[in-house]
Amino acid sequence: MRKGVDIGGSFIKVYWEDGRREKHYIRDISKDRELFLQRIREIVFEGYPSSVGIAVAGFTSLEGVVYKSPNIPALNGVNLKDILKGINVKVINDVSAGAFGEWFYDHRESRVLLFVAVGTGLGAGLVVNGKPFLGACGSALELGHHTILLGGERCSCGRLGCWEAYCSSYGLERIYKNLSGEDLKDYQIIQRAKERETYALEAVASFKRFLLVGLMNAVHILNPDRVVLGGGLIDAMKDLLGNLEADLKALCESLPAECFSLNFSSCAEYCMARGALALALMDDI
Repeated sequence: MRKGVDIGGSFIKVYWEDGRREKHYIRDISKDRELFLQRIREIVFEGYPSSVGIAVAGFTSLEGVVYKSPNIPALNGVNLKDILKGINVKVINDVSAGAFGEWFYDHRESRVLLFVAVGTGLGAGLVVNGKPFLGACGSALELGHHTILLGGERCSCGRLGCWEAYCSSYGLERIYKNLSGEDLKDYQIIQRAKERETYALEAVASFKRFLLVGLMNAVHILNPDRVVLGGGLIDAMKDLLGNLEADLKALCESLPAECFSLNFSSCAEYCMARGALALALMDDI
C-alpha cells in the first residue's frame, strides 16, 4: 500500500492509495527540529507503506534536500531522503505535487498543465507530457516570486513586488488595509465583499487584476493547454472573481489564448497529499 504525505507548518496530511485520509496537527512542535523530524518519521512509516511521496512547501532539490521552507524553518537544510532511509520515498515541492495530482486524476488529456495555488502564499507547478517539470535543480515554477511590480510591496521572501505580495492571504489583507485603514483577516474581507462592502469589493478587484497579470505572464512564457487554480483563498473567493477564463484570454496574445482552458481544482485541502501519492504510484518518475 502506498501513500502521499503533505508536510505543512500546521498539519501533516496523508492520502492513502485506498482513499483513506489523515490529518495530524503538528504546529506545536514544528519549531523544535528534532521533535518535528521524529514526528515526520513516525507518520511516514506508520502502516508500513511500500512507497511514499513527500510534498513539502519550499525550495526542494531533486536529491530531497529542503534548502529553504519559509513557513517551516525547522526543515531548512534537511535531507528528507536521509532521515527516511529504509523506505522508498520521492520528495517534491508541494505545489509541484499538486500539479501532478491534477494531471494524474483529473486532466490526463493535458499536454502542458499549469497549476497555481493561492492561499497563505502563492505556488505553482507544471506538468509536461505527464511528468512534473522541476527544472535543473528542483526549484522550477516559483512563480510566486517573480516580480510583477518593481519597487512594490514586500513579499514574505523579503523581495519587493513579487506576485505573492499581492495574490496571497496576506496580500489581500494588505490591499484591504491600504484602502480602508482597517486590519481584517482574509475570510472577513471575503465575507464583506459578498455583502457588497465597497472597500472589500475594491480589494477583491485589485487582487484579481494582479492575479490576471501573473497568469498572463505564465501563459505567455509556458503556453499551457490547461490552467488550474486552487488553494484555500481561491476556493473561498472564486464566486467573486467573475469569468476568469474570458478575462485572462482577453489579456493574452491570440495564439496562446486559443490553446488553454481554465479550471478550478476540486481536491481542496488534500490536493498536495493526493499529488504526492500520484508520484508514489508512478515508477518512472
